[in-house]
Amino acid sequence: MNTPVSDELLNAFADNQLDGAEKAALLERLAADDALRAKVCETWHLKELVRSAHPQAAARTRDNRKSWHLFWRMPLAAGLLIAFGAASGWFAHDEYDRSWIPGPEMEAIRSHGNRVVLHLVSDEPVQIEAALRKAEQLAKARDRSGGPIQVEFVANGTGVHLLQEAGSPLAQRVVAMRKTYANLRLIACNEAIERLHEKGEQVTLLPDVDVVSSAVSQIAIRMGQGWRYLQV
Repeated sequence: MNTPVSDELLNAFADNQLDGAEKAALLERLAADDALRAKVCETWHLKELVRSAHPQAAARTRDNRKSWHLFWRMPLAAGLLIAFGAASGWFAHDEYDRSWIPGPEMEAIRSHGNRVVLHLVSDEPVQIEAALRKAEQLAKARDRSGGPIQVEFVANGTGVHLLQEAGSPLAQRVVAMRKTYANLRLIACNEAIERLHEKGEQVTLLPDVDVVSSAVSQIAIRMGQGWRYLQV
């Protein structure tokens, strides 16, 4: 019988303080535990609330690594998937340039079977622009034999807004990218959609957007299959 996952363990996970084996074990728990996934989703929601309530503080922390660490070091108030697989090579993130994937990371993607999950959890304009730029960079990239890289763009939290027919001024850009790149798959999280419904929002997704029951489960499955993971 699985023991409960403590807030301390989740905080250590969020702060990238777990080793590869501990992260892998927690990832398996997330894939199989609906309640734990819901807790992760609530974590994202809390993070968004904090950021919206303190936008200037959040902006300052992007320029100060130490402040960033202290700002988010609170119980269940950090985006947990940001730490998925960091120590074991599953995840890489350039903290200071969030709109471009550096060469070494592209090589790491190629070494992971030319398959990558790009994860968007927020509808903040800076993050959306970074997500779109990275998605296009990945979709244009080629593997070592000249073939396309397989890209899954997974949106949950308020990031689902980007994939709506209404509510996103960037909808046409997303549609054009999907039509241009057959190797780009757009995915929305149903748990996030249900949360928006609970808030009274109507969600009508763009054409060719697939819906999965849980973004966490989808990412866990792909990582278990050896896909590279990137969060915007």
